[in-house]
Amino acid sequence: MNALRLITLLALAGCTPEPGDSAPDSATPQDSDPPVADCDPDGVELDLGALQGALTWMQENPNYIDSLQVHHCGERVLEHYANGYDADTLHELQSATKTYSAVLVGIAMDQGLIEGVDQPIADLLPAHADLLEGDKADITLEHLLTMTSGLAWQDFGLGNSFDRIAAADDSVAFVLGEPLESTPGEVFHYNTGSSHLLSAIVQQVSGMGAVDYATEHLFGPLGVGEVVWPALSDGVNQGGWGMYMLPGDFAKLGQMLLDEGHWAGEPVLSQGFVDAATAPQVETDYGGWYGYQTWIETNMFAIDDIAAARGYGGQDCFVLEDLDMVVTFTGDIRYPGEMAQDVVTLMNEHIMPAHIRGGSAR
Repeated sequence: MNALRLITLLALAGCTPEPGDSAPDSATPQDSDPPVADCDPDGVELDLGALQGALTWMQENPNYIDSLQVHHCGERVLEHYANGYDADTLHELQSATKTYSAVLVGIAMDQGLIEGVDQPIADLLPAHADLLEGDKADITLEHLLTMTSGLAWQDFGLGNSFDRIAAADDSVAFVLGEPLESTPGEVFHYNTGSSHLLSAIVQQVSGMGAVDYATEHLFGPLGVGEVVWPALSDGVNQGGWGMYMLPGDFAKLGQMLLDEGHWAGEPVLSQGFVDAATAPQVETDYGGWYGYQTWIETNMFAIDDIAAARGYGGQDCFVLEDLDMVVTFTGDIRYPGEMAQDVVTLMNEHIMPAHIRGGSAR
């Protein structure tokens, strides 16, 4: 039986409840939700009927959505679980893992462990510098962040790169040993191997695995609970896939980005890196744009300002700055096409229209 919950705390009201107002106990946001931050209660409102329409749509239409959460002004206002999942069930994030790797790179930059995005990766992976000769020597950290390294990578089919990197004794050498398909910095080419190199760089510059670095500098400050982040045989955490997390903790990534790198008023990541990561850096093959391991798909969603961590099969965390909203989905990876369409439908027809004043929804 689907678990459906619409939290009425903010319905047709400003973000900050009036003194004495309260939600029913069963609808109270979890203690781990952040306090409301930088949200003007006079400029933003929600239409309860529109959000209820999202729940009704999921009840009436076959879908493979395992969870949906909507946060508005830092408060959880909609929550839905299905298919055996609930708030306490870890869910695989697939390629949304990539955004976490980028954030860790940004934190390492803030700490002075990395000079900047223009730094050649040969400097950041010195043990593998011999594999970065010729045009490969021109690959920079920004090229990895924007999927423009030019390195070959095959996602699907016989002999795909995932199978081969899992069998490699040295995952970094595997990625760097692949041929260049284009000049570094020239074109977007989706490459999970590049994301994996980000994890390896974090490990190299910090002296600890990416998951341990994240626990200290990202998961810990955000109050993230249990995380499963597998490593390959050489001990490097999978920089572009495979992380498991609770849906509510997944939403914290979006809230931190929405709040310009802050959590509960405390800095976690510099605003400069957040701005760069969530801005369109390179045009993709799919009609939209890509930031630093984030998708900027204004071509697909009816809004002028959107950035997202997105994973195969509907593992999505959308940051809608103009609407002061974070929306997260998890879904059944066996039905990626259906999940992709359902996410678009719910976002465009029910969730974003619930924001009835202010913002820039089209």
